[in-house]
Amino acid sequence: IESPTKAIRESKEETLSTLAEQMQEMETRNGANEDNLADAQARILKMEWDVTFLKNKTDDLENRSRRSNVKIINIPEKSEGTDMVGYVERLIPRLLGEEHFPTPVTIERAHRLGRPSERTRPILVKFLNFRDKDKVLRLARGKGTVQLDNNRVSFYSDYSIEIQRKMLAFNEVKKKLREKNIEYTSRYPAKLRIRHRGGFKLFAAPSEVETFLSTVRDEG
Repeated sequence: IESPTKAIRESKEETLSTLAEQMQEMETRNGANEDNLADAQARILKMEWDVTFLKNKTDDLENRSRRSNVKIINIPEKSEGTDMVGYVERLIPRLLGEEHFPTPVTIERAHRLGRPSERTRPILVKFLNFRDKDKVLRLARGKGTVQLDNNRVSFYSDYSIEIQRKMLAFNEVKKKLREKNIEYTSRYPAKLRIRHRGGFKLFAAPSEVETFLSTVRDEG
C-alpha cells in the first residue's frame, strides 16, 4: 500500500513543482511584457510630444512667413484693373488718410484670394516693410469704420488656419466685451488684450476672459 501512495505523492509533488516552475516562468514573462508595455507607452508619449512640437514649430514658421501680410476685405472686384500692387499702394492712403503717409507704402505682392465667384474675394497684401503693415492695421483700428464708396472695408492680419481657429474661439467673449463697452485687440498668437481702468490685461483663453467679465461692470 505504501509504495503506490508514495508514488502518488511523488507524482503530485512533481506536478506541483512543474506548475510552480510554469507559474514562475509566466510571472517572468508577464513582468517582461509589462516592462515592454511601459517602454512602448513611453515611446508613444515621446512621439506625441515630438509631433506636437513639430506641429507648433511649423505653425510658427508659417505665421512668421505671413508676418508682413494683410488681408483687405470688401474691395469690389476688378477695381484694381491690371495693376493690383499699384492700385493697393494708392488705395491705402486714400482709405486711411493721405496725411499719415508722407512717403508711399511699398508693397511686394498683392493678389485676390480664391477663384472668381459671386462673393467679393479678399485681397492679400505683402508689405516690403513690416512697419508699414503695422501702421496700416493701427490706423484702420483707430479709424473704426473704413469706407470705400458705399462699401465697408476691413483690414486683418494674415494668420495660419490654426491661429485663426484659436482666435475664433474668442468671438463670444468679444461680443460680451462690446456689450460692456470694454476695448480689446487681438494679439499674436491667439491672445486677447483688454484695456481696463487705464491699464491692459492679456488673456490666453476665452475662459480667462469669462472670469474677468464676471468681476467688472459696464464701462461707458
